Amino acid sequence: MTPIFQPSSTAAGLHSRRAFLKRNAALAAFTGSPIAGLLAALGAQAQVSQNSSEDFKALVCVFLLGGNDQSNLIVPTDASPYAAYRSARPDIAQTQASLLPISPLGYTGPALGFAPQMAGLQGLFNEQHCAIVANVGTLVAPINRAEWNNGSPTVAVPAQLFSHSDQQGAWQTGIPDRASQTGWLGRMGDILVPAMQASSPLSICVSTGGDNMIQVGESVIQYQITTDGAVRVNQLDDLFGDNAAGGAALKSILTTGTSHLMEAQFAGIAKRAIDNEGLVNTALASAAVATPFADNALGKQLKMVARMIKARASFGHKRQIYFVSMGGFDFHDNVLAEQAPRLQVLSDELKSFYDATVELGIARNVTSFTASEFGRALQSNGRGSDHGWGGHQFVVGGAVQGKRVVGQFPTVALGSADDAGNGILLPTTALDQMAGNLATWFGVPSSGLSDVLPNIGRFAGSDIGLFAG
Repeated sequence: MTPIFQPSSTAAGLHSRRAFLKRNAALAAFTGSPIAGLLAALGAQAQVSQNSSEDFKALVCVFLLGGNDQSNLIVPTDASPYAAYRSARPDIAQTQASLLPISPLGYTGPALGFAPQMAGLQGLFNEQHCAIVANVGTLVAPINRAEWNNGSPTVAVPAQLFSHSDQQGAWQTGIPDRASQTGWLGRMGDILVPAMQASSPLSICVSTGGDNMIQVGESVIQYQITTDGAVRVNQLDDLFGDNAAGGAALKSILTTGTSHLMEAQFAGIAKRAIDNEGLVNTALASAAVATPFADNALGKQLKMVARMIKARASFGHKRQIYFVSMGGFDFHDNVLAEQAPRLQVLSDELKSFYDATVELGIARNVTSFTASEFGRALQSNGRGSDHGWGGHQFVVGGAVQGKRVVGQFPTVALGSADDAGNGILLPTTALDQMAGNLATWFGVPSSGLSDVLPNIGRFAGSDIGLFAG
C-alpha cells in the first residue's frame, strides 16, 4: 500500500520517525481559521502591494555547516599584510592576483579582496547591498588575548570550543554558556507572532534546510518543506482506487479524535498536516519566480524561499523566518580545491536570491545572512585549516548599509592581538550583537532583546551598523 505520509525523495533526513513527529507537531501549534475557507479564498485574494512600504519582513539564515574558512574568504591585498597571510599558509593561500578587490566605505584597514569565485557577492557589495560582519563569533563575554591567557582563559568562554556539534548549538541557541531548548530565531518568533500573525495556520519559521535548533521557540516550532514544496500527503480518497467509501473511512479514522488523549492529539496533528499541505502547495502553484537559480541544493532551497515569500499573503504572514543550509565546509584537507566551488555556489545563489527579491519588489523587506559554527585557524596544517573561533559573515538585502565592514577586521598574521593560538581568531564582535541588530530591524522591541538574547547586556550595544537609523 502507498504510504499516507510520503516525504519527497529530495528531502534528505525527513524519513525518520522523529522528523515526522516534529514536522506534524509544528503544524499542531497553529490553529487559525478553517482550512477550507483559506483554500477557497486563494483565487480571490487581492495581491499584496509589492513595495518597500508593505508591513512585511523576512529573515533568511544561510547556515554553512562545517566551519567556513574565513582567511581565504576575505584576504588583505596590500603587500605587507598579504605577505604575513601567505607566510602563515604558504601552501593553501589564495594568489594575490586572483583576489577580487573591494573598497569598503569608512574603512581604514589594509586593502581587501574577496575569494576569486565570489563575483556575485562582490557586485552586491559594491552596489551597497552586502555588508561584512568581521570576526564575529560566540562569546560569553568580551575577551582579549591577555584574558585568553594562552589557552587558560581568565574569563568565561563557550563550552566545548572547536567542537562542531557544540558550536553549531551555540550559534543556533545564542546562549553559549548553558543548555537551551530554544534558538534565537525561534524566540524572535515567540515575541512577534501574537502581533504579526496570530491567526496564521502556518509557522512563522519555515526550513528548507532540514531540522535545526535556531528556529525552535517556546511556542513556535519550525515547519519543514522540501525544495519541491510541502511534504506530500497522499490523497486519502484515492488510496482504495474506485472505493471512495474506503478512502473516506480511512481519512475519518486518521483525523477524527476520541476521548483518548494521545488518539485525539494524533488526529489533530494528522488533520493539520493534511490541511497545511493543501494550503502551502496550492499557494505555491501560483507563486513562480522568473529569476534563474542554479540546479544545486542551495539554489533550489533559496528558490523555494523566494516562492514562499511571494505567496506570503496566502499564509497571512507579515513576518517570515527561513533556514537554509549548505554543507561541506570542514576543510582540514585540500581547502583550495574544495572551498572554491562551494564559495562559487554561495556567491551566485545569494546574488540570485537578492535578484528575486528585486523582481518581487521587496528587496528592502528581506535580509539574508550567513552563519557557520566557527571560523578556522590561519595557520596551515600542511593540507588545509583546522577548527577556529571567530569568522566573517555576510548580510545581504536592500535595507542593509552595504559596502561596509561592520566590526573590527582582524590583523591577519600569526601572533597578532587577535590570535588565540595558531591564528585562531578571538572574536571581537559577539553573535549577540549581530543577532540583536537583525532582531531590531525585524521588529523585536528593545524591551524584548534580552528575551531573544539573554547575554546581550554583556556587550557594548547591539546596533553594530548593519542598517540605517
